[in-house]
Amino acid sequence: MRHARYLKLERHEGFIVARLRAPVGDQSGGQNQEQSAVIVLAPAAGPEPRLDGDLRGATVVRTPVRRIAANASSDEAFLGQLDVKDRLVAVGGRVSYDDEVRLGVLKGRIGQIGYNWHAPPNLDVLLAARPDVFLMRLSDLSHTPALDRAQALGVTVVPTFAEDEPTYLGRAEWVRLHGLLTGREAEAERLFADIEAKVISLKAAAAAKEAVPMLWVYPNGGDRWIATVRGAEQAFVADAGGRNLLLRPEDERKYSSETLSTEQILAVAPKAQVWIIGDIHAAAPRSTIVEAATPAFAAGRLFSNAGRTNAEADAYDWYQTALVRPDWVLADFVKALHPTLVPEPFRYLKPVARGSYL
Repeated sequence: MRHARYLKLERHEGFIVARLRAPVGDQSGGQNQEQSAVIVLAPAAGPEPRLDGDLRGATVVRTPVRRIAANASSDEAFLGQLDVKDRLVAVGGRVSYDDEVRLGVLKGRIGQIGYNWHAPPNLDVLLAARPDVFLMRLSDLSHTPALDRAQALGVTVVPTFAEDEPTYLGRAEWVRLHGLLTGREAEAERLFADIEAKVISLKAAAAAKEAVPMLWVYPNGGDRWIATVRGAEQAFVADAGGRNLLLRPEDERKYSSETLSTEQILAVAPKAQVWIIGDIHAAAPRSTIVEAATPAFAAGRLFSNAGRTNAEADAYDWYQTALVRPDWVLADFVKALHPTLVPEPFRYLKPVARGSYL
């Protein structure tokens, strides 16, 4: 693995071992704890793998898997990029950005087990779906008993931690695991190599330009604003040739965003030539006074990240395929900051009118 920190792949004689680990936050207020798993991927047509040493007790998955359940939108997107979304038998719910998956849910062909951020999976639906493997995103430690119970009931669970990776390429590299699970290893390798190469090319082109002062912050009601200040999200700004006026020191114990006051925004707004001001969580604007303080306002360089949105279906691809295709996201940021460097249209970012944040 070249970028992923929480996934390691080892090729053994006759099988592959995937070692997964990540800190998972306890939303009840406790400290982060580390979750881990060892998965043995063995061809269905081959012999039973002999597991010795620390592989004793590992979860064995016979590949390629044909029936898949997933409770995270990102895992849906990984499978979609590998052209195996037709193997999904259960997903979180009805708000997939992928029309075919959403229609499958609405018609009852695909079960609804609940999204990871909302609740533990519905085990009755999961058992009825009979998946070969359940890709479980564990975003809250209070959901751990559901993971343990699913395993006790005979469900093969593979926890996924792609969204916990501290870098955007580390997140995308998890496609290699999805490729191994589904028998699409070569396709996954080619896809990730293309993503990595496009990112390298975009970063090099942007590095040759003068950095553009910018903001990535949206209104949160009253005098509060949510600002991107660090992490993998801030890396898109830096790698696209932007200078984040609200940059904070990197700290993996903290979120990529912080809540700031209007006074803090106004202190730097007069320097911002580009502003990512729109977000699906943005509060309705009360006025344009704050954004009007920026050159971005006068130049019409205000953007939203809701470019790939199906509002009628309450579906937002920013939280789905954007994690899998950081090259698409980075291209949008480069285009917003240095328009001449990227000829293709925006995907996730889109220009917005003054006072309109969607």
